[in-house]
Amino acid sequence: MKNTFEAEYQKELQIRADYDAAKEAGNEAGQEAARVDIHELWGSIEEKGAAYARIYRDYKDSRDRENTTVNFHDVIWDKDVKDLIDCMRANGIDRFTFSSGWSSSVETAWLFIQNGCKVEGMTQVNGNQNYFSVGYEQLPAYIFSIC
Repeated sequence: MKNTFEAEYQKELQIRADYDAAKEAGNEAGQEAARVDIHELWGSIEEKGAAYARIYRDYKDSRDRENTTVNFHDVIWDKDVKDLIDCMRANGIDRFTFSSGWSSSVETAWLFIQNGCKVEGMTQVNGNQNYFSVGYEQLPAYIFSIC
């Protein structure tokens, strides 16, 4: 199955490139067209539901930080786990990482397992960009596969 989040991300990258090109050319109409396009893209993402929009935001952040898979680095509420896993499964994501340092992250990881995920191991993922040196901060993360 095709990863629909990657397809959305590629659309966003194109819109960003269109905006940058228009800005460099002094083309205000082109910039405004890109603004309209990004609002339409985000509107269509929001229309797909809260779980889809949450995953897309984390997917975008992950890819912008040069990670190859979606990384969840913030709190995931217990009530949202099933919907997130079901949404990823339905939209072509079969692996993700989880680097949340919140106090309940072990319980969240357990909920991932109870909802059809398997821990494959651990890795490091790129976090925030480190402005005082080259690259990104490195965060430890669980690797999950979605069964």
